[in-house]
Amino acid sequence: MVRRTQNQRKQAALKVGGVGILAVALLGAGLTLASADDGAGAAQTANCPTVRDKLSGVPAAAVAGVEQELANLDKQIEEANARLAAQAANPQGGANFIQLAILGPLASKRTAALDRIGININRAGGQRPDLASLATCGLNAAGTPSAVNGGAGNGDIAAGNGNTGGNTGAGAAQTANCPTVRDKLSGVPAAAVAGVEQELANLDKQIEEANARLAAQAANPQGGANFIQNAILGPLASKRTAALDRIGININRAGGQRPDLASLATCGLNAAGTPSAVNGNAGNGNAGNNGNAGNNGNAGAGVAQRVNCPSVADRLPTVPAQAAAEVQRELANLDNQIADANARLAQLAVRPEGGPNFVQNTVVGPLKDRRVAALNRIATAIGRVDGNRPAELVDLAPCSVS
Repeated sequence: MVRRTQNQRKQAALKVGGVGILAVALLGAGLTLASADDGAGAAQTANCPTVRDKLSGVPAAAVAGVEQELANLDKQIEEANARLAAQAANPQGGANFIQLAILGPLASKRTAALDRIGININRAGGQRPDLASLATCGLNAAGTPSAVNGGAGNGDIAAGNGNTGGNTGAGAAQTANCPTVRDKLSGVPAAAVAGVEQELANLDKQIEEANARLAAQAANPQGGANFIQNAILGPLASKRTAALDRIGININRAGGQRPDLASLATCGLNAAGTPSAVNGNAGNGNAGNNGNAGNNGNAGAGVAQRVNCPSVADRLPTVPAQAAAEVQRELANLDNQIADANARLAQLAVRPEGGPNFVQNTVVGPLKDRRVAALNRIATAIGRVDGNRPAELVDLAPCSVS
């Protein structure tokens, strides 16, 4: 196989819709792409069954949760397409790589999201739909966009009729107008950064859920003049109050001065079509560094080290069908382990601590141990079926830092 230089790989990535390797780097940092790959002449895309149009009669109390999971399904497709674009730009692995490393994990994630949709509907008094058959995805031809659940023409789940008419509230729904929080924080102790980042993410998720409710309300109005305040903005303020309290508690427990964030709990409404301000966007600053703009809102963006681990999916022998699900689950675990390690390195870039061996002892070493366990589980799953346990997989456990 012809080896490509780094520059050639970057150029190849640009030829597949501007994602490729860059997309994987963004996703590894916990970010999502602004738009899906356009498949410009090279990359295949995920071909997944749509879900929104299979739902009908969703109880009003379940709409917000269902909308959130539909958004999750679309995000999963977006992430898979980024992986497919990277694979098209820089092929790796054998014939089973795409199935084992991309489509298999996608099916597992979709199964979980579809289960949560059913649980939401059932808890609200509706009949739980059988959506299991919608989990498995195939591949579109290169250049064919993936069908998703959030686009125009998919209908309104609350109406339950799948009629065309666009995304719920598309172009018409108001959005939550909440004060940002990240830029109000300064001097967050290193020991509190992880907890604070988690609560900032929770605040953004709360806004996302409120916007889904507002979109459903725009598409299918209900209640009187106070419905939005009582059913959406009021509960949102309560959730924000709890998250803001937890931020203060995290900071105080780590020895910092507890900030007064109570005034940031209440949200209003933006005009229709105006996006909500959130805490994770570029320019909102970084918890712990005085909230200065220009550092992309990502802990240590541009300066943080990252772990460099050997890939596993392309080193696997033929995986027996009976072991495929377990192997896919452990491959996803390995990715999660890398993401956790990179998040820790990002925190250390913001607030360095320890001596010269601190990263090795607290990040790289524990990561190796976790990888050994996951790789052993993969080997055991394969060996349990065909008797040929690939013990050499543990050689892929050590990671470096770059």
